[in-house]
Amino acid sequence: MGYRDITSQSAVKPVLWGTRAVERDKKRQQELEQLHNVRVGKEVKIQVEDSDISDGRKRKRVEIKKATVAGVYEHFILLHFKVKGNGLQETFFWDDFRKIRR
Repeated sequence: MGYRDITSQSAVKPVLWGTRAVERDKKRQQELEQLHNVRVGKEVKIQVEDSDISDGRKRKRVEIKKATVAGVYEHFILLHFKVKGNGLQETFFWDDFRKIRR
């Protein structure tokens, strides 16, 4: 007596659901890009405040750094900074990103 192979029948539905979700997410990503005026893969400049403590004195330095937009999401943005090694990715809420963007 043999058993019925359910993988061949059930494999079709997740593929369709997966592609619909990707299409929906891609559309929402494009809406968010237009709303916040950023594009995935484009370079943005942000203002970073760094505090330097040396010789007992505390100094604040303001630097403008370049970052590449790695992802655009509903409540935050993902930025990729180029540093030695693999790099650094950091997320910012949209309000914070608007404040530090240059």
